[in-house]
Amino acid sequence: MKILRSLLIASAGFFFVLTLSVNAQQENNFKITCTPFLENIRTNSVAVFWEVNKNSTGWVEYGMTGNLGSVERTFKDGMADVGAGIRKVMLTGLKPGTKYFYRTVSCEIKTLEPYKVVFGDTLKSSIYAFETPAANQKEFSFLAFNDIHDAPQYIEEVIKKEKEFNFAVFDGDILTDLNDETDFTRKIFSPLSTYFAAEKPIFLIRGNHETRGAAARNLYKYFDTPDGKFYYTFTYGNTFFIMLDCGEDKPDNNKYYFGLAGYDKYRSEEAKWLEKAVKSPEFKKAKFKIACLHMPIKMNAGEDTEGGHGMYDCSKKFAPILNKAGIDLMLSGHTHKYEIIKPGKDTNRFPVIVGGAYYDAKNPLRVAYTRVNIVKNRISVELKNLNGEIVDRIEVKK
Repeated sequence: MKILRSLLIASAGFFFVLTLSVNAQQENNFKITCTPFLENIRTNSVAVFWEVNKNSTGWVEYGMTGNLGSVERTFKDGMADVGAGIRKVMLTGLKPGTKYFYRTVSCEIKTLEPYKVVFGDTLKSSIYAFETPAANQKEFSFLAFNDIHDAPQYIEEVIKKEKEFNFAVFDGDILTDLNDETDFTRKIFSPLSTYFAAEKPIFLIRGNHETRGAAARNLYKYFDTPDGKFYYTFTYGNTFFIMLDCGEDKPDNNKYYFGLAGYDKYRSEEAKWLEKAVKSPEFKKAKFKIACLHMPIKMNAGEDTEGGHGMYDCSKKFAPILNKAGIDLMLSGHTHKYEIIKPGKDTNRFPVIVGGAYYDAKNPLRVAYTRVNIVKNRISVELKNLNGEIVDRIEVKK
């Protein structure tokens, strides 16, 4: 009996160790850790991102049918992009107003030596589809989210109700902080890819919380912008978008920045860029002009109040330029309290939309997102709760 018991214990221990070994092996397998998501779509281009866990090279297969047929990959200084983590391929030379199909392909590289390369497994994503905007498109819709703070789960419910839209804007504080470089994909991009972002592109703005944490300085890897900066512009149809970066919300000498912040100077440099941006032919040609930023323009924000300095500095430096340029609308967040700030004579001469906070299970009817509809000569803005009910709205006619 004792011998049988010992054999059973030994067998159980063997199978336990075997199970651990199998699980460890599975964990070490080459795999896609974040399925594809799209950023920064234009009439003729789009950025495709995805993430893998091991050293690899990758490419995108795409075409105007499910048969695909074309291949694009990333080269830098003549060398194919190789690495682990986030991957990015730009699709260029696309046709306006055209539907494309695509998938990502990742090929593991086990050995990379001067005269020896050993390839491992090849992984292909599912086939997805997206549509480029038509030139001077006069009707389209987009969703705007802000202050998600690591909790994107409610967006899945939003997408079930809001099936018809062209893209989504994220107005900052998607994360609470960036302690690890995988936070962005694990907490945000992976769920967004599952919900919609594999087929409907996103445009990103950095919030003050995305400046915090050990990995914040690597955030640029997850943004596709024309100049690699966190502020940029783009045109979608008949509308010109200005995406502004507010930086941190407290004074640079705040004790929690430990002498590592220089956002006042940064915003001054950005203001000089903004002055040029609103003089561009693309801005002047556009029917509508929309600015997006994390902190709302509030000229009455106290400069010395907790969190008020950033809003004050943005308002002082950006508002006069935007007023003079004659923008039609601003989308923002940050305060966690939804609000429509109407145009004022001495402050903002354009409506400012402040989105509400992220979804709160104890208060499911609070504002969760903003829907913007561009229809010929009108912008319709709707602030909605999780049930899809409109709690406030405004129209801009032109």
